[in-house]
Amino acid sequence: MPKKFSDIAIERVPALPDRFSIFQGKLCIARYSKCTVYNYSHALYKAVAYIGKLPEDFTQSDVDGYFLELLNNKPVPAESQFKHFIYGIKCYLRSLGYPDLAGLDLPRIRRRKTIPRILSVEQVVLLLRTCELYSKALFAVIYDCGLRASEACGLKWQDISFDRCQVHIKNAKGRKDRIVPISSKTLKVLEVYRKTYPSMDFVFKNFGTGSNIDTKFIHRRLRYALSMAGLDKDLTTHSLRHSHATHLLEAGEDLLTIQERLGHKKVTTTLTYLHHAKLEDRKCVHLIDTIFA
Repeated sequence: MPKKFSDIAIERVPALPDRFSIFQGKLCIARYSKCTVYNYSHALYKAVAYIGKLPEDFTQSDVDGYFLELLNNKPVPAESQFKHFIYGIKCYLRSLGYPDLAGLDLPRIRRRKTIPRILSVEQVVLLLRTCELYSKALFAVIYDCGLRASEACGLKWQDISFDRCQVHIKNAKGRKDRIVPISSKTLKVLEVYRKTYPSMDFVFKNFGTGSNIDTKFIHRRLRYALSMAGLDKDLTTHSLRHSHATHLLEAGEDLLTIQERLGHKKVTTTLTYLHHAKLEDRKCVHLIDTIFA
């Protein structure tokens, strides 16, 4: 079994754990999400494993060489890996009291403007009707509530109000909480799911291992479900979130309400869904109700 980047990094730089303890502790105090702490830490472990120095000792040549190594990999890493390194080293240096970037000139990652990929209502129906109970509950909640994959991972039973038909999303992106509606039909699926997969805390767990699920677990499960339904396997859990927003627009919901439901900081982010929305088509008013009819 190949070694983890964290193990390689610590072997090469034994002083790293003490520094990371301070770094990760300050991120937690600042209420960064567990997912963000993991992503920033993983990016720095990977860099230290390659460069063989503490991050505060990185030179411009070290960073440039590391980035070139990443770019020469096949396939080329996702844009997010570069962003996690850049944001991670900034937080790391600040947490240890170093000035700014200690002389490093890091590139600015320009976000590519892409139109979100979505499923039609009919495709969501097909996906959920093809799924077995666990996946049906998981993807119904993500679609019905417009959740990010990381938000589904952290969802607990105490966050769901069956009486009020609401879900309390805690410590989401941007360290913000929000409350979103959930359909009574989805709640009925969850009631059946809970009897089959009893859990006292997290709604969705890896019941094979007893551990909490992560976003990779959800992506793998969705990829399999898409394949079984004969749909494009390259769609992601974010496609379900995008579909939720687009279908709400088609149903006549206003942008500000959708912005609040998705937890977007800016309404301009929500506006990207206008590219897909067929605003003349108002037949999707009760989104999830049509799926579990």
